[in-house]
Amino acid sequence: MTPFYQDEAVTIYHGDCREVLPHISADVLVTDPPYGVDLGNHRAANETRGWLTKDGYLSYDDTPQNFIKVVVPAVTATLGIVKRGLVFTSHFGLQHLPPYTAIGGVFLPSGIGRTCWGFQNFGICALYGVAPELHLGARPTGFASTETSERNGHPCPKPYGWMTWAVQLASRHGDVVLDPFMGSGTTLVAAKRLGRKAIGIERERAYCELAVERLRQSALPLEMGA
Repeated sequence: MTPFYQDEAVTIYHGDCREVLPHISADVLVTDPPYGVDLGNHRAANETRGWLTKDGYLSYDDTPQNFIKVVVPAVTATLGIVKRGLVFTSHFGLQHLPPYTAIGGVFLPSGIGRTCWGFQNFGICALYGVAPELHLGARPTGFASTETSERNGHPCPKPYGWMTWAVQLASRHGDVVLDPFMGSGTTLVAAKRLGRKAIGIERERAYCELAVERLRQSALPLEMGA
């Protein structure tokens, strides 16, 4: 399979991850897939931020049905080829993703979105496998953050600091990090800056192009010992 982009650390494939996964190998899954919450309009509230809409993905609707049909099989397949994984998700996602070994996440003092109980203050991560180098000591599986996402043209990018934390927690130097729902490529940028190799898969060509541009503009030195 021909990559859309490749450099010394990162490979990007444009396509449906379910079709690409059988042709690649990796060590760690780190991803932020669609949550299946009807981004932009759901039962808890109508989203009023104009830049955050469902129109970002022309070929995918962020519905519960598509989460079960597309995201769950893709995550399941990816877990079959990696040693461990970290998947950002929602309470809905936890009910349908493969059984996890632990839960981690990001505490958000100011809240992120609303539920029928009020503001959501925790960005959930499903953790799979065993933490790398656990024999050297346990590390926290969560942290607090007030960092906001970069407005880069993607409807819901994760803050760079979040994905840096995720890559550091789930991988070690020498691992290949795989993001089958790479979006605008934040996982790949974080992995490259931390001295990991990374593979990203994205079905929207525009976001593949955006990720390539971000990787090319990334000027921070690699932290090879991280």
